[in-house]
Amino acid sequence: MKIETLFFTLLGLAAWSLSNITVADWDTGACPGGGSAPCIETEINDNTYHFNGTGGHTDTWHSRPAAEGGGDFVFEGDAGFYCSLNLNCTLAWSGEIKKCQDSNGDWRIGFQINSASMSNGSFCSLYILSNFPWYLKEPSLTPHCPFVDNCDDFIPYDATASSYTANLGRISLTAIGIGLVNEEHLHSVAFTPGLGASFDFSSNFYDCDESSDCSFEGELIIDNATSLDIQ
Repeated sequence: MKIETLFFTLLGLAAWSLSNITVADWDTGACPGGGSAPCIETEINDNTYHFNGTGGHTDTWHSRPAAEGGGDFVFEGDAGFYCSLNLNCTLAWSGEIKKCQDSNGDWRIGFQINSASMSNGSFCSLYILSNFPWYLKEPSLTPHCPFVDNCDDFIPYDATASSYTANLGRISLTAIGIGLVNEEHLHSVAFTPGLGASFDFSSNFYDCDESSDCSFEGELIIDNATSLDIQ
C-alpha cells in the first residue's frame, strides 16, 4: 500500500511539473489577431511562435520556446558607462517576457532581466552587474521604487504603440570589489518590439530618493531570435 501511494504521489508530482512546463511554453504559428488581450510573438530559425494571454499563458514568465532550445532572450550591443572611469563596452543582458492583468483588469507587459555582463573593451570585464532580477516599471508611478514582480507596476499595454518606455531597476555594479552603483535604476528605457527588437537607454543611475550619480547608455538588439513582437 505504501509503495502504491508513493507511486501515485510521484506520478502526480510529475504531472504537475509537466503542466507547469507546458504553461510557460509557446503555441506554434503567428498571433491569430483579434481580441482585446495582447499577443506576444517571436520568430526563431524561421519558426514562429506566440502566446495569446488566455488560460495558463497569463501571468507566466516566458523565455524562448522549448522547441528552439529554451533559455532567456538575449539582447546585445554597444554601451557606455560613465563614472570614475569612462568605458565603452559590449553589453549583453538576458531575460523573459510576460503579460498579465493588473488589479483593475487592464493588460500590462512585464520584462524581467535575469543576467547581464560587459565585455570587449578595456577593463570592461572587471565591471560586474548584479542584484538580479531587474524589472521594467511604469515610469509615471511614484515613488519609482521598489522594482518587483508585481503586475500593477508593469508597462500598460497599448495596441497602437510602436515602442514602450519604462524605468529599469534595481541595478548594482562593482569594479574590483568596489561598489559604484548600489540598487539604483535607469530612467526612460525604451523597448521597441518587432523585427530586431531592441532596448535603448541613456540615463543617469538614480537611487530611491532620485539622487543621481553615474550614467549608462546603450542600444541592445535581440541576438538569439529574429523578432520579439507585442501585438
